[in-house]
Amino acid sequence: MPSRRAPRGSFPVDLAVFLAILATGVILVLVGHVSPEALAGYASALAGLYAAWHHRPQAGTRRTPPEAPPAPER
Repeated sequence: MPSRRAPRGSFPVDLAVFLAILATGVILVLVGHVSPEALAGYASALAGLYAAWHHRPQAGTRRTPPEAPPAPER
């Protein structure tokens, strides 16, 4: 099953956001406002939130419960 890809020539927004967050983290560590350990904790929390947001169901789709297995014949 082929996955849907962005059309060529579109700006990779996910990459830009990732690089901006990475640069912000590096700057905060270098300036001394955040320890590397705290930054790792923040990053893992944000990664979990992003994963939950990215894998959300599409609007208008309904989840159907799995079908029950057929009853065994006697």
